[in-house]
Amino acid sequence: MKSPSFAIPALLSFCLVSLWTGCQVQQPWHLTAHKEGETVQLCLSHETACPQPGGIQLDSISVYRYDDTFHNELVWDASSETETTDPIDGIITYGIAPKNWRSKTNPPPPACGKAYLVNPGAIYFGLKCDGTIVVFQDPHLEEFFRPEAPPVPAKKRGG
Repeated sequence: MKSPSFAIPALLSFCLVSLWTGCQVQQPWHLTAHKEGETVQLCLSHETACPQPGGIQLDSISVYRYDDTFHNELVWDASSETETTDPIDGIITYGIAPKNWRSKTNPPPPACGKAYLVNPGAIYFGLKCDGTIVVFQDPHLEEFFRPEAPPVPAKKRGG
């Protein structure tokens, strides 16, 4: 049986080696979205503030439309035209490739009642039929498609 005193030095050694070799943990992505005319404007960032100062490094973006929790399809895919990618500000209009990028697909307009998975980040935005946009993580996909709770029936008054 290994002693717990061995685990701490091993963990510290792993951390030091990771730092020396340049291994870095990828920062999480944050997404904001809002309706912009007939489309949706997205903002990707590694910080809670968007756009992120200095921009973001990105070589491609893809968006999958979810018609329900099980059926999805790639609706937009865009990538940089050059191998060396300059940072972009992170503000991306759905369906319009950033400067010096090209769209690989011609996406349909965003549809109400659909959820859209944005990569990188694996974060969803959903367009509600009242025109509002919601942003959520994977565990909430089912909730997005769940029908609203029925209204409480009105009580009849005696006549």
